Amino acid sequence: MKSTSGWKEDWNGTNESGFNGLPVGGRESSGSYGLSLSLGSWWSSSQSDSNNAWARYLYYAFSFVSRHYYYKAGGFSVRCLKD
Repeated sequence: MKSTSGWKEDWNGTNESGFNGLPVGGRESSGSYGLSLSLGSWWSSSQSDSNNAWARYLYYAFSFVSRHYYYKAGGFSVRCLKD
């Protein structure tokens, strides 16, 4: 799912899925930004509880997608799909 370029330390992916995930980092709930070359993060449409929502992550050193919940006050990418 990772893009074939742009990732930290040449940990690029193969993009076999066609998702083309880029490492754009995220926004902390405090307002600071970070991990711009190390992490790709996307909100899901699923809420964890009233303060948190589920997100999917791609990390530069791993070849799998992980799922975690995070404060809604943070900021991640959104993937829009056309029906």
